[in-house]
Amino acid sequence: MVAQTVIPNPGFENWTTFSNYTDPTGWDTPNQELMSIPFFGFSVVTKSTDHQGSGSYSARLETKHLTLPPLDVPGFMTCGTLTVNITAGTYILSGGVPCVDLPTHLKGYYKFFPKGGDSCAIGIGLTKTTGAVKDTIAYGSFSTKDTIPDWTPFSAWIDYISTVQPDTMNIIAMSTAQQVMTPGTVLYVDNLFLDYTTGFNEKDPAAGVQIFNDRETSRLMVFYDFPKAQNVRVSLTDMRGRRVFSCDPGFVDKSRTILPYDNLPRGVYVVQVIHDHLSFTKKFFLNKQL
Repeated sequence: MVAQTVIPNPGFENWTTFSNYTDPTGWDTPNQELMSIPFFGFSVVTKSTDHQGSGSYSARLETKHLTLPPLDVPGFMTCGTLTVNITAGTYILSGGVPCVDLPTHLKGYYKFFPKGGDSCAIGIGLTKTTGAVKDTIAYGSFSTKDTIPDWTPFSAWIDYISTVQPDTMNIIAMSTAQQVMTPGTVLYVDNLFLDYTTGFNEKDPAAGVQIFNDRETSRLMVFYDFPKAQNVRVSLTDMRGRRVFSCDPGFVDKSRTILPYDNLPRGVYVVQVIHDHLSFTKKFFLNKQL
């Protein structure tokens, strides 16, 4: 039997209780640092009985406002290690769990209730450490700003940028994935799993679509690889929802679309690819070469 990479506590059924907070077992959150603040502390990741499928619990992530020091804090969890500096409003993300194979997707279920145009994100990164050097081998993410009131599946296609076998996997989820946050935004996450699909899944919005950021030429390149022609529309929007680029390639099977961004200000943008009534979105931080 071939070993597979294991997501810790993927259904969030197990929780570890500390002195004044709980964390999902196998995951790190800002709860410890936040609850250490006298009088004003709170948790941003909590156990919820609103769950998907079998089991009893899910993870509830909420963006909240800290009074002292004044700071908006997103619900955030990672299967790595999270080091938070409340005073500076910064954090360092490190570590993860062993990765022994090459998954193609991170999948699971979520519900999302945004406030003030907030967007959430669920992401995965695969790395390889050689000596003191850690290289990114692959990454993938799912993001949306839509209200999703019912448990809904998500799929994050994992893009491999190296042929090296990774040794570490980290998964993160955050209720707010942008710099300007709105307290009250809530994300629920449940039943995460890794997929190893090698064929084409016509129900998967990520199937047949790959997006690469060519930083040297300041272009996003959208590649299509469909078993039969599908009607495709592509758009690029900023985090305020303003469309800055759109095109209709029409019916394509194996083709590509180029989205230049050299004239756009640096920032976070979302690419949306609609094909055969499916919608695939991916977020990028775009910063043109100087």
